[in-house]
Order: sequence, then C-alpha cells, then structure tokens
Amino acid sequence: MVKSVLTNKKKVLLFGPLPPPAGGISVHLARLNHLIKEDFQIDFIDEASVVKKNVFSIKSFNPFVYLNKIFSADVLFIQTGGSALRKFHIIVGKLLSKKIIITVHGYSKVNNFFLLKVDCYFLNLCNQIIVVNPYILKKLALPINKCIVKHAFIPPLMTTESVLPEFILTWFFESKKSGHTIFCANASRLNILNNQDLYGLDMCIQLAKLLLNNYFPISFIFIVSSLENCQDRFAIYQKLIIDLGLQHNFLLINGEFSFVRVIEQSDIVLRPTNADGDAVTIREAIYLNKPVLASDVIDRPTNTLLFKNRDMNDFYNQTIKLLSKKNIDSFFSSTQMDIISNDYRNYYSQLINNVIYS
Repeated sequence: MVKSVLTNKKKVLLFGPLPPPAGGISVHLARLNHLIKEDFQIDFIDEASVVKKNVFSIKSFNPFVYLNKIFSADVLFIQTGGSALRKFHIIVGKLLSKKIIITVHGYSKVNNFFLLKVDCYFLNLCNQIIVVNPYILKKLALPINKCIVKHAFIPPLMTTESVLPEFILTWFFESKKSGHTIFCANASRLNILNNQDLYGLDMCIQLAKLLLNNYFPISFIFIVSSLENCQDRFAIYQKLIIDLGLQHNFLLINGEFSFVRVIEQSDIVLRPTNADGDAVTIREAIYLNKPVLASDVIDRPTNTLLFKNRDMNDFYNQTIKLLSKKNIDSFFSSTQMDIISNDYRNYYSQLINNVIYS
C-alpha cells in the first residue's frame, strides 16, 4: 500500500464531470476521488452540466483559476469525454510541463484516417494512457508501452451510497409482495444515437408489454439522471407507458438516485444500449451478484448474457431464458467478483506515483 504522507502530499488535478448528473464517467470520477484522497491532495475541474458550489466548473470560463489549478498540480488526471476539450487540456498541460494521465472512456466508430491520427498524436503527448476496453486500443493503434487496458469500474462503497427515497422503496416493496421479478435499467439522459434510443428505453417498454401480455409477473424501474435537452422525449415515453397500460408495472423516473441501491433491490439488470464504452452498471451488477442482460454492441464482461443489438425478438427471447432459471438470485453466484477496494486504491495510487516520479 502507498502510505499517505501527513504533509506535502502530491497534488492530483482531476478533470471530468462530477455528479450530479450521474453517468458512467461521473460515477467513476467520484469513486476515484474517494479511493485516492488519503494518498494525494485532490482538486477538480468539473465538466458536468450542473454547476456545484465550492467546485470549479469549466463553465465558469475563468482562465485564471483554470491555469492556476493546472500550474499548481503535480499530475493531471484527465477523464474528459469530449474530444475537443480533452485536446485543449492536454495542450495546456504540456505547455506548463505537467505530467498527464488520461482515461479514454469511449471512442466513436468514425473511420476518418486523419481524425484518428490527430487523436493518436494528442494522446501520445500524455505520460500514461488508460483505455476502458481493447476495442479502443485497437482502434487508435496506441503504443503498448504507454497504454493500459483497464475497465472503468471502481467498487461502490455501500455505506456512502444514499438511501433511496420512500416512494421508490415502497414501489420495490409492493412489487416484491406481488411476487414480481424486478428489472432495472438506467440512462444518464435520453440521448439519440444513429436515430435510435441510445440507452434502449423504447426496447424496455416494449419488453415489459410483451412479458405482461404473456402473463409473466414483472415490474420495471428505469431511472434517467438528467432531462437536459430531453424533457419532451421523457414526456413522450411517460405517455406511451400510460397508453400501453403499463403504469402499474413500469416506473420511469428522473432524479439523482443511487443506482447501486436500485440494483441491490432488483432481480435483473438490463443494458440495451446501442453503443458503449465500459458499462459501469454491468460491473456493479456482477459485483452485487445480479444477472445482467446486455446488447452485444461491444465485448461485455464475462458471464454477461447477451442479445443482438436493437433486435427486439432476441431481447425478448434471451429475457425468457433468464426468467426460466429456477433461482435468478444464484444464477451468477459462481462468478461474483472478488473485489476489495483496497486493491483498487493500491492500483491507482501506484499508477499515479509512477507517473509523478518517472
């Protein structure tokens, strides 16, 4: 274990979105902060859509604070999702002679050779590159000596996860009392990609209707963290749920709730996305020993049950296979991940120190 020093701790500047809203990158960043804060001084440049008190937001457009934070840091740890902003941070960091670690959480399937070369050039300016899946490493042809493939999952500290509000707990209680199998899924926001629902809410609603029509006692909970630029779409889906007569079986809600707590209360976790990086939701579900059904849009963690991307028939058929298991709770019991938060703290603290002292 890297021992914490009472004084003169090295300063790590974290770039990226902090929750709220909750999303894959923001959850990862918040947990990373909790993981290493005993070993380093932590500072932030927050890129989330929601501006928080006492945290510097990139949306403040204050160049003096921005530059001062970078200048005073020993290492920059960039988790930025957007390509242009990521490049900007790298340029400023290099101009100020800073050590840089970067995590690439996802990469589009653009095949423009010039754009790929530009991205590779900027990433190669960093001291350490982390990619969350092998596809990104292959796509960008990154140098092996600088690159690590490391999934974005960091174990949740359950004692710090907020308790679900009473109306959600009541919904779970009533669903369980009725003998329902409970499905859960989530979205950071209701984005559209390739003219399709990125997070597959439309497919979840169709699945619920098909299962109920075939007399399967089920309940669904789908949580949307943010309604930024998607309020109308959220309202359309709410109306569709009512029009299909699903209002007693499908709870679609918006809010900043602990999705780990939702997974904990559910029976099956769904991830019907049409694109993905490394889905923290899936690894959280496996960590909590819950069966997961996900689209095959990318390679998924071992023992994730897959269905063909955007194929409603296969989505339904694979769900039926899952429901046919006599004991859903123990379906993946032999594959529960043996993860200790201390191991993750050791890993990231050592990685950061290696870059600082290289």
